Amino acid sequence: MAITVGEAVKLIRDFAPEECEYKKEYDNIGLILGDENMPVSRVVCCLDVTMNVIDEALNLGAELIISHHPMLFYPVKNISAETVLGRKLLKAAANGIAIYAAHTNLDFVRDGINDYVAQLLGLHNVTSLEPYIDGEIGFGRVGELGNKVYCSVLKGEVESVLHDSYVRTIGEPYAQVKRVAVINGGGGGDTKWVDAALKAGADCLITADVRHHVAVYAYESGLTIIEPQHFTMEHCYISRLVQILKIEAKARHAEIEILQSQVEHNPRF
Repeated sequence: MAITVGEAVKLIRDFAPEECEYKKEYDNIGLILGDENMPVSRVVCCLDVTMNVIDEALNLGAELIISHHPMLFYPVKNISAETVLGRKLLKAAANGIAIYAAHTNLDFVRDGINDYVAQLLGLHNVTSLEPYIDGEIGFGRVGELGNKVYCSVLKGEVESVLHDSYVRTIGEPYAQVKRVAVINGGGGGDTKWVDAALKAGADCLITADVRHHVAVYAYESGLTIIEPQHFTMEHCYISRLVQILKIEAKARHAEIEILQSQVEHNPRF
């Protein structure tokens, strides 16, 4: 059966409830642009709503974009063609393209991005680093490798599963690690996540966007950090999100095509 934008976003709302977002004053998830009553037959899923993604959706005849990163994160005072954001919003609106963002709710939820990265790395006995609703829903994940390995070996595994040639190590490359914390995306901006990893008994934290003072703090605290890029740590999940939404749509007999964007690329070369 044909469905509306509201019914289409319910597929992801039921999987990753908006109540699972980190902090309402911090995040901006939900329907960013559009009319929930508008019919939709095709969806494009992406990490970031770039102009290329909007053009792709337009060329594909997609009426809805589902992104991980919110297109609108901070309050805006005007929407003008004089700004990059304004041009994107105006183009999407003019062409009837709705935009939905699933950000920290998709990070936190069971089988979301953190769980997926933990799974790719082969971690066992995985729980939330900072439980939010229960032991399986919350900020980050912590689990155990099958055996102790050198940090340099785990770094190579991160490079392999995330297809990232620019992974860095903070700490001793030959330190042995077994218990590993994962915070997908930019968990390297605050020393409190170093403390959380240490409190959870982790030998190593895998996260992106590590600021200098956090790197120094981790090194002096004896916690090794493996730092992939933000893009690679999260973009790997988009294909999985497409699979999940297709399963949800099929179960509801919804006549909708769900596609992964083919035009996204890492802005860091």
